[in-house]
Amino acid sequence: MAKTSGSTLTPDPASLANAVWSYWQADRGRLAHASKTALAVVLSMWLSMRLELSSPRTAMVSAVILMMHQHSGMVLARGFYRALGMLVGNLAALLLFFAFPQERVLFLLCLSVWTGLCVCGAAYYRNYQSYGFVLAGYATCIAAVPSINSPYAIFDNVIVSLSEVSIGILCAGLVSALIFPQRVATMMMAAGQQHITTFIGFIREALRGRQAPSALGLSHLRLMAERAQLENLRSAVVFEDPELRANNDLMVRLNHDFLDAIARFHSIHQLRSRIEKAEDHSSGSALDVLFDSLSRILPLPSDGAKLSLAEVGGLHASLLALKSELPGRIASASAALSNAPPPASDRFAAGAAALYEATADLLSYTEHYIALRTTRTFVAEPPRKRPRRLLYSGNRAFALASGLRAAIAILACSWLWIASGWNGGSSAVIAAAIAIALYSVMPQPTAVARQMLIGCAAAWLAGLFFNFFILPRLDGFLLLAVWIVPFIMAGSYLGTFPKTATIGLGFGIYFSFLSNLTNPTVYNPTSYLDAGLATLLGIAIASLAFATIVPQGGHWLAERYLQQLRKLVAKEACHGALDGLRLTFESNIRDFVQYAGTRPVTGRASQAELLEWSFAALEIGLGVINIREAATRSVMPAGWEKQQDNMLAAISALFLAPSPQTHEFALRAVESAIEQTAETTGNTGGAEPGTPGSRQPSQIRALLHFVRLSLLDDALPLVSVLPGTGAKVA
Repeated sequence: MAKTSGSTLTPDPASLANAVWSYWQADRGRLAHASKTALAVVLSMWLSMRLELSSPRTAMVSAVILMMHQHSGMVLARGFYRALGMLVGNLAALLLFFAFPQERVLFLLCLSVWTGLCVCGAAYYRNYQSYGFVLAGYATCIAAVPSINSPYAIFDNVIVSLSEVSIGILCAGLVSALIFPQRVATMMMAAGQQHITTFIGFIREALRGRQAPSALGLSHLRLMAERAQLENLRSAVVFEDPELRANNDLMVRLNHDFLDAIARFHSIHQLRSRIEKAEDHSSGSALDVLFDSLSRILPLPSDGAKLSLAEVGGLHASLLALKSELPGRIASASAALSNAPPPASDRFAAGAAALYEATADLLSYTEHYIALRTTRTFVAEPPRKRPRRLLYSGNRAFALASGLRAAIAILACSWLWIASGWNGGSSAVIAAAIAIALYSVMPQPTAVARQMLIGCAAAWLAGLFFNFFILPRLDGFLLLAVWIVPFIMAGSYLGTFPKTATIGLGFGIYFSFLSNLTNPTVYNPTSYLDAGLATLLGIAIASLAFATIVPQGGHWLAERYLQQLRKLVAKEACHGALDGLRLTFESNIRDFVQYAGTRPVTGRASQAELLEWSFAALEIGLGVINIREAATRSVMPAGWEKQQDNMLAAISALFLAPSPQTHEFALRAVESAIEQTAETTGNTGGAEPGTPGSRQPSQIRALLHFVRLSLLDDALPLVSVLPGTGAKVA
């Protein structure tokens, strides 16, 4: 405790020491990462100067950007795609100079188009592929724009740029991997443990069927976000861990199992909610017994705890036993419902089939989860054929809008440069290109650009103090390194906090960029001030473009995403090739759910509305896929192919143009298909209706009834929302 003497407050050394120790315990990870970032930057600066490269700032900026990640696998993965992007971008710069050596207007026009195309690719693809496209876009500007008035210097600029980028990647990779390394594998395993704990909780609530639609949507959204994060970690861990790289297929299968299982259990939740609305509750009571048999074996961790590997192993063993017992239990329950009306039998068959398939998916998920943590190389074959790679179809409207926005922003900066005759205008073009490319792939680019502008302004002022008050008094590299470390550490430390991460990253990037340490050093305050103002202007123009040109939070873009979702059911689920269709469909639904999570909670194209559409597409789309798959393995009655085509055409028309008329047409087509399968349910080859493994018309009838219940659910937007509007109809 502090001691007092009169009015003087004397600090207690013991209390001060305890406070310092507590701070160190809380923030030592952040401080260690900031120190590693500073070391990587200083090392890249020293190596660039040692090799007599004229300006080491590109190497320093590369080190700062790569070290924004605290885990070595992410640094290596980002460095790999950064190298590829820089190589492509510099080759594009050479081609532009070859085509337009003395035509500045055409040169800048083609440069803006090229950058727009790269941003379009970055917005279309995911993970580190996106980063490669980003680099290919703005690397062309970095290499080409400074040489626009001296075309013969482009070769030297390209060689120096590639050399400095390589040095930055090398230094960041070595420091991250060798000095107090943090492994992605450890992070991924911990995230996977949390994910399966959350997932089991979701399954328990789905089996109870008592969760409100809004709560269900939020749970679904959280699980999808966790899975997407795990996929990002998987993409990085293959650069770090040879054993996990050998088991990459196993990790991909684990993702497939999750997508299958969450879709099944979501359908079970919705089916149970609809059965409760029926007048006859006999099917619901019978299904309650079956659902409880699965719910009872789900482990229940204590508050805040995660499921251990032993608990998951116990669950896996219980699931094996349950799967072998389910056909008998379903047959007994079905026999007890022999006198129930046909709708009740159909509801039971649909629920029983969904439960069996969900149990099989969960069993496969736990098997692969355990194998990833207990074996060196997993060699077991998957239970069904699946493509190795996750197929993905990005939103073309979003990609094209991002590319158009980037091209317009760079053209605007180029026009200002030419019209004003500003010598430092080239820095504005480069800054706008970097900002418009780098932030386009982020969830909220306008807010990110504004925070980056704050970081740039702070870096400009800090660089002004460093360049003209500290640097002239330094003698030798050692003093230079000692004085530059606090600035780099400050930016990196801020970057470890979520609220200031973008500001900290911007400070580190633009401090290294604007300080522009040269070999030898040049004292030029006018050039420094000019470059700083131009850089701030370029970022401001990019921020303005994000806010005005097809803003990401606008209604037009949301409607394009919704249109893509409808086409996914109307064209892919109803008429696409079955090979790999389920995985493609489920992964696209996952991406849409993640996009819906970025929308406002209320208003037009709100989060709730888009989640309702995603659930409608998930249930009916997967139901259609299941029917098509089951029909290929069954001996169907005469005329079924035509009946199925009519039903698929009606559902396709409903999703392309939802209205009361198309809804009624789809409902009649599904009911007609149910009637046709009813004529052949007596010949099931000894299998009970709805018994899993029975690929007979009775199972298809159960699936058809499930689709019919989804069409009749007033919680889904298929009836009440007219195409392209948010208006309700009577």
